[in-house]
Amino acid sequence: MDGKTVTVNEAQELIKKVAVREEKTEEVSLMDAGGRILAEEIRAWQDNPPFPKSPYDGYAVRAEDIREAGKETPVCLRVVEKLCAGEYPKRGIGPGEATRIMTGAPIPNGADTVVKQEETDGQDREVRIRKSQNPYENYCPAGEDFRTGDLLIEKGTRLDAVRIGIASAAGYHSVQVRKKVKIAVLTTGNELCLPGRTLRPGQIYDSSLFMIAERMRELGGEVVLAEEVPDEEETIRTSLRKAAGCADLVVTTGGVSVGEKDLVKDVLQQEGAKFLFEHVLAKPGSPTACSVLQGTLVVSLSGNPFAAAVHMELLVRYAAACLLGCEDLLPKEEQGILMTAFHKTCKTDRYIRGREESGRITIPQDKEKSGILSSMNGCNCLVKIEKGRERIEKGEQVWYIRI
Repeated sequence: MDGKTVTVNEAQELIKKVAVREEKTEEVSLMDAGGRILAEEIRAWQDNPPFPKSPYDGYAVRAEDIREAGKETPVCLRVVEKLCAGEYPKRGIGPGEATRIMTGAPIPNGADTVVKQEETDGQDREVRIRKSQNPYENYCPAGEDFRTGDLLIEKGTRLDAVRIGIASAAGYHSVQVRKKVKIAVLTTGNELCLPGRTLRPGQIYDSSLFMIAERMRELGGEVVLAEEVPDEEETIRTSLRKAAGCADLVVTTGGVSVGEKDLVKDVLQQEGAKFLFEHVLAKPGSPTACSVLQGTLVVSLSGNPFAAAVHMELLVRYAAACLLGCEDLLPKEEQGILMTAFHKTCKTDRYIRGREESGRITIPQDKEKSGILSSMNGCNCLVKIEKGRERIEKGEQVWYIRI
């Protein structure tokens, strides 16, 4: 190994050393906090619910009053109040009394169980109870969900629908979150054409620009620059300088191999960029490089769409997670069972597209080349085929990374 060629794990460790998170935060409405990274702990200010409540429509009673109740031996109780959700009891109940109660309404003092309406005759003045119950059966106590002071969501957690629901249940209207990582995406190549324009002979539409930009947004980044750049040294230089000046992380595609028009690496070197590595021992997309330009991390991916997608998950996602300070976003290897045999020999680690469901993984049987993106539709993982492993049969274990 020449020092510029690294494994995926080595590449990630090198990125980790320079992708240092800045402690910049902002307050946002909880309604706008989806996908953001918490910069504070979410703790309970009060019990939830703050009072004992009914889980059903029925009658709040004292268990001792209905000890002998049954279908053939109903117990008659006097109904002293009717409570709907959102109302609060005006009085408690004593011996021989009941409160008509709806789901979610507070249970009055003195009552220790709620009889479902189906177990009664449903009357409003006097009710016949046809079932005995134990104390605190059908009873939601105060603090059933969480107690005052409980840690509900840890700092550094990515907010999703469930976590936002928890924060709102705790009474949070707004939260402190980390500033978004600013991302610049540059795709290079004279063969690329922006969608909506007319293709010239020899051109293809640019998929990587849109794919990478959207993936960065999914991961909580803010795309501040997205440009298609021709294979011209000065144009590449101008775009790289602009990107490094406005972004925390720059992602480029193309121009990092050994062809005559592979100019990105050359321009980075001319601009004084410090290279962390120039080649990764993983296919597809081995000629993936990473450098620091004007203090900004630059990850340079292959121009092939699937190869770019692979290292976007392995390295760009890793860099974004480090800059955001969010472990939830780090690519993690899990074990699953391969349901489709794979018989190709790999001289280095190889990543293939796959569909994972309940730990079972299938892989597409055609369109596997690194220039093909369409067979990624419906895939939700990258399957790792380790170096030297041969003839993986159906039912064998493999490592995979969720995407």
